[in-house]
Amino acid sequence: MMKKIKSLFALMVIVFIPFGLMIWIRSHQSTGFASVELIAYPLIFGGLSIVLIYLIKKYFLHENIKEFNSGTGKLSTDILWGLALTTIYFILFFIERLTLSGILKFNSNMELLGLMLDMRENPLLLILWFGPVLWIGIALYEELIRVFILTGLWKFSNHKIWSIIVIIISALIIGLAHWSQGSYGIVTIAVKSTISGLFFFKYRRLLPLVVAHVLYDGLQVAMLLITYPQ
Repeated sequence: MMKKIKSLFALMVIVFIPFGLMIWIRSHQSTGFASVELIAYPLIFGGLSIVLIYLIKKYFLHENIKEFNSGTGKLSTDILWGLALTTIYFILFFIERLTLSGILKFNSNMELLGLMLDMRENPLLLILWFGPVLWIGIALYEELIRVFILTGLWKFSNHKIWSIIVIIISALIIGLAHWSQGSYGIVTIAVKSTISGLFFFKYRRLLPLVVAHVLYDGLQVAMLLITYPQ
């Protein structure tokens, strides 16, 4: 019982409180973020959160961080799975555009667009965003949060139905964390998060999720940089 209470407390510290604060800040933020802030904040917040996850996992929960990557696999297969997941994400992307874009509301992220355009003029921003920001501050951080939720809540029951419910819960949490993108962003991200959760349930491999996240976000940004009018 104590272990379950500690798991819930850890989820509050790592996920629920930070996500709640994030939503509150964005809802009360009257001005946008500058390009430098959009580079620095993911690195600082994401990097510190990754360290905190490691410390809580090891010293508070007394669990091995290797649980996040406990399935059988190797680097080459992880990359291949990452490519396969990326393909699935983009298939869903085009299906969602055809079916949901006319029904749900999408809020354009003008701050991110501003950063992307600034990156075309500043190679340092380009290197930072496609390097540590995308890999660590965005992909690794968000996928660690995902598996932290999944593995933490799965400990409450071994029943398969509960495992599926947890996947849906984690998908909803991650979808709602992107509420600033509107209902379209919430729903489409939740759908892709469900695929990610099902993959982790089956294979227990973190790296494919990170690779797919990097490729999916990175390719979209790269296309924007190439195609957006000068």
